[in-house]
Amino acid sequence: MKTSLGSILSLTGALLAVAPMTGAAQDYFREYGTSRSSGGIGPVTPGDYTYRDISPSGLQPLDTEAAQTKEQQSNFAIGPVRFSMAAGVGVEFNDNITLSEFNRQSDVVIRPTLNVDAIWRPSEMNTIRVSLGISYAKYLDHSQYDTDGVLLSPNSEVEFHFSLGQVRFTLRDRISYQEDPFDIPQLSGFAQYGRWENQIGFKAEYDFNSQVRIAAGYDHYNLWTKENVFGDQDRAIDTIFVKPSYGLTDTLRVGLNATYSFITFDSSARSDGQSVFAGPFIEWQVSSNTNLYLEGGFQSLTFDGSYTPSRLLDSLTGVTTAERDAIRNGISDSEDSNSFYVRLEADNKPSNVYQHRLSFSKTSEVGFFSDFYDLYHVEYNAEYTGIRKTSIGPSLFYEYYETSGNLAEKANRVGALLGIRHYLTNSITVGLDYRFIWKDSNIEGADYYQNLAFLSLYYKF
Repeated sequence: MKTSLGSILSLTGALLAVAPMTGAAQDYFREYGTSRSSGGIGPVTPGDYTYRDISPSGLQPLDTEAAQTKEQQSNFAIGPVRFSMAAGVGVEFNDNITLSEFNRQSDVVIRPTLNVDAIWRPSEMNTIRVSLGISYAKYLDHSQYDTDGVLLSPNSEVEFHFSLGQVRFTLRDRISYQEDPFDIPQLSGFAQYGRWENQIGFKAEYDFNSQVRIAAGYDHYNLWTKENVFGDQDRAIDTIFVKPSYGLTDTLRVGLNATYSFITFDSSARSDGQSVFAGPFIEWQVSSNTNLYLEGGFQSLTFDGSYTPSRLLDSLTGVTTAERDAIRNGISDSEDSNSFYVRLEADNKPSNVYQHRLSFSKTSEVGFFSDFYDLYHVEYNAEYTGIRKTSIGPSLFYEYYETSGNLAEKANRVGALLGIRHYLTNSITVGLDYRFIWKDSNIEGADYYQNLAFLSLYYKF
């Protein structure tokens, strides 16, 4: 049954259908560098990028030799630096560009892309890698939604690996600019959610012996939004983490993951907060073709005060002062979360031409117009390469979330994706993608469904 609290709160409720996702892109798993979307309908260069590159748990790939071979591939070299470059263009057919329940709008979107990777190995122990993915969206019928500048893929990064004695270090800076609201489950009624994201940090790993290992690090994450209505989201998250582990056997490792994050909002309307994760994990290579990762424990997400989304109130028009005060009292949020988190991943490669993964996660995340929301996400991905020069990648996901506050939203989202790549030559790839998303919310006006087809052509130089 839909929530209906009168004309005032119904209007507010429709606007409250707004905030972040996914199991593979949650704020507090960012030390693993995961993101399920790259600003369009998938990877910028589908011939070189698959779901295996975004493992939620950071598991090592089952086909290690193939991964190493892929890293060594390059188009050309300038001195000791190896480069890989690909360019392409895609045509998107979208029957609901604003993710709306009513007044659905369709459009054709042209998306040119360019991807550049560079790897330099000054020595056997040191590696510098730079990855840059840029794209642009041109709407044929709704030019107001054309990309503001260029899109930067969340896989764009600078990464430096080096060792000091027995300690292995990774320094990384990852930056992106995205506008697609696909990864944001609470966003209904928006064609764009323009945001810059930057994550910079380091990780150190040390093996005391063949059994005992410890990893620790620090990350600084920033979010800057473009539209004023999302301005309360702008924030920084400083995270420190430590992850000691013990190898029971060569294929079974157990350990503890402890993470503390401090959240600082730019807006004075929002109270700063803290997040704590603590729990055990198991990483198990069940067989030569199956990996399993399981982690769970306690999560706390607390804030220093209450939150009233002033920018949401400022965006309302045609309401009286008394109505605005009633809305203010109705949407104020002072809840904290003390709950549990879970992260599960199972990877399996039953044959040389087929591999798949099942993942599940539950966390509490920073909300849009609420303090936080609880997010459950389950996803299945696969890749089949048994057809000559063709790869097929289906994906399914289901998620449920519930927001904090007086006007709690409860919603389900279901998604089905299918990507097909055909390699005409070693340089030319043709792609066809289809995506269906369906959302059911208890907030009136926040439901939607969307069909999206994407035809692409890529050339690897």
